[in-house]
Formats: sequence, structure tokens, C-alpha cells
Amino acid sequence: MIELKILGETPAKKNANKFNAKTKTMYKDKHYREWHEGAEIQINAQKAVLDVKPIDYAVMIALRFYHGDNVRRDSDNQASSIMDLLQDTNILLDDNWQIVRILNIYNFYEKGNARCEIKIERLEEK
Repeated sequence: MIELKILGETPAKKNANKFNAKTKTMYKDKHYREWHEGAEIQINAQKAVLDVKPIDYAVMIALRFYHGDNVRRDSDNQASSIMDLLQDTNILLDDNWQIVRILNIYNFYEKGNARCEIKIERLEEK
């Protein structure tokens, strides 16, 4: 089992898309980019300690979002941000269904202590 933690509120990647009318291109807003860069640093530091190799086998992933406030959020969009982060940091070789067979999302409220706790467990092939 691999356990990781990302401090801070996870932004929704879907809501971070912005459009530049001049260049007619899409880009991620500054808030999302800053979160992603900081989260990559956190994950890479934990990955180095755990000596994690890219996962290319079937797994179950549990995402436990601890929200620091009561603002309305879509946890499926937050999960997308985390899954892409796991792929960008080479925790997961890919986040397709052949690797991520089960994805559980839990939400909790813990005032002032926003974070996401990630647990990845290998599934036995049948």
C-alpha cells in the first residue's frame, strides 16, 4: 500500500480552464498552476522516501478530501486533479481503467486543515 498526503485545498481542474481571446488558446489559471506545482513538490518528496516506481498494475485508489471550509465543491472534479497529478509525478503510469480499477472518494470537514490523503492498494488479478 502507498499512502500520500497533499496539503491544501485541491482545486477542480475542470474549472481552471481559461481562454485567451487574442491567441485563441486554452490555459490553466494561475491558482491551479500554483497548486499543481506545489502538489508535485509534495508528492515527489514523499515518493523519494517511499521509493515508489510507476504503477502499471491494477489498483484501488481511495481519495480522502478534508475540506478546510464549507464552500461547495465538486469532488469528482477534484479527483480529476489528483489523478492527473499522480500521472504527472509518475506514481501512476496511466490513470486509465486498466490500472485504476476502483476509485473511492470520501469527503470530510476539518476547519482550517484542508488536505487530500491518497491510499493506493494493489488488486489481485483473477
